[in-house]
Amino acid sequence: MSSYTNSLNPFGDGQGKDTQFTRVYEALNAKSMTMFEAEQITGVRRESICRYVSRLKTANKIAVRKIRRCSITGYPYVQELTTNPNLFPQSNQLKLF
Repeated sequence: MSSYTNSLNPFGDGQGKDTQFTRVYEALNAKSMTMFEAEQITGVRRESICRYVSRLKTANKIAVRKIRRCSITGYPYVQELTTNPNLFPQSNQLKLF
């Protein structure tokens, strides 16, 4: 596995799950989407994507862009996620320093 892939996934052990993590990370970097949409594009089960998103949130490597309707389930209140730092929403908190 390349060092590029390992730098994307600081949580992996170099096994098959790393490639799943990388597929999800890169898909969310290329386009913001819901977990179900990511499942359809990557082929990685939603349960695994949910685990990866949790780990990425802990490392501040993922953000919720907005809440919208899922194009697959039709549920109106789902998170649109991205790993692209250029698409992270800007904080409206006042800067004190």
